[in-house]
Amino acid sequence: MIRRFVFLAAACTAGVLTTASPAAAHIDPDPTEAQAGATLSVGFTVEHGCDGSPTTQLDMRLPDGVVDASPDPVEGWDGSIDGNVVTFVGGPLPDDVEATFAVTMTLPATPDTTIYFPFVQRCEVGEIRWIGIPSEAGDELAEPAPALLLTGPAVTTTAPPAPSTTPPTESPATTAASTPANSVDATDAPTTTSPAPVTVGSSESTSLPASEPDDGGSSDTGTIFFIASVAAVGVVGLLAYLRSRSSRTGGTDR
Repeated sequence: MIRRFVFLAAACTAGVLTTASPAAAHIDPDPTEAQAGATLSVGFTVEHGCDGSPTTQLDMRLPDGVVDASPDPVEGWDGSIDGNVVTFVGGPLPDDVEATFAVTMTLPATPDTTIYFPFVQRCEVGEIRWIGIPSEAGDELAEPAPALLLTGPAVTTTAPPAPSTTPPTESPATTAASTPANSVDATDAPTTTSPAPVTVGSSESTSLPASEPDDGGSSDTGTIFFIASVAAVGVVGLLAYLRSRSSRTGGTDR
């Protein structure tokens, strides 16, 4: 009787251990500690399937503050990222074979904090949800999310200032000093439009430029030319008269 009781107890214990072993195998990140603000590749090792079923897909949600995440290549698997969810699809990964899936990322610059990576392991039959986050330090969870401790001091990266695209502002004095005295401004350029003809009797001034004063010489020359013309006409008329008279006198004498 006692022997039978001991046998049943041992069998029950073995069954409990066998059932609990998948959940007891946590998915811990590698490394488990990293400097806050650092950029590195973090690996997540899957140790088993879902109660003997092979693994075919992994979905992991990135914690707040993680940026520039990218899945590392894994032979036989396709990695992608959509928002803050990293996905690996492929395999299948047999239940008794381990495999590491890594993601390169920049960690939050918050030292002395722990960040969690909720992880869903999907199999041909069933799934395991590694999403448990402890409410207090030391809590034991059946399927805990992978946890990473951030240490200090935080890595700081200061980006160089972007080159300014705004031209420097010059003061009026500087602008005036930098402009040559004989330079021609766009408003000083000669016009390419022909000047309009001047209409006689228009209100526009016809006075000569100051550089060519009117000394009256043109008026005197016109007067002299007029007198000479009149005199020439008179002489011609007188000669014609005398010739006509001479012709008449000669005819009378014959």
